[in-house]
Amino acid sequence: MQALTPASADDLPPLGQLIVDDPFWRYQQGDSAREGVAHLRVWTTVTAPPGYLAVVAATGPAATVTNSAGYIWAALTGVYGSPLVLLEHDAGEQADPRESLDLVRIGRDGLANWNRVWPTDEDSPRHAGLEAWMAAYGRQIVATTTDDAGHP
Repeated sequence: MQALTPASADDLPPLGQLIVDDPFWRYQQGDSAREGVAHLRVWTTVTAPPGYLAVVAATGPAATVTNSAGYIWAALTGVYGSPLVLLEHDAGEQADPRESLDLVRIGRDGLANWNRVWPTDEDSPRHAGLEAWMAAYGRQIVATTTDDAGHP
């Protein structure tokens, strides 16, 4: 598996309040008429202008968040508008237990590109910034359950 280019901490906003925690969020699965199910969490961001940070995590083997990123982006921006930052959380599985968090960017061509947020190689020049952002917000993002304030 090829390593993803690390994201920049400048692309990751400070989080505000958790406003959505839906463990059974439905989305269009690729070009098919089928639906996928994922865990969706959305926070407001403490930015000017205010925006949103959404985290989508596959909840089963049939879920194809990666192949549906464009549809997920369209659905989320249709509800929340812009600016929106989309992260894909992969909690790992038995075959590949590595947990990861990736920034999803949708290009003008509608194609998705991913940049690794976590984990990043310690020798990356972006590692320190991403490590600081993860220390501030990462635990509540990768937590599988949260309280009403968005804390694990």
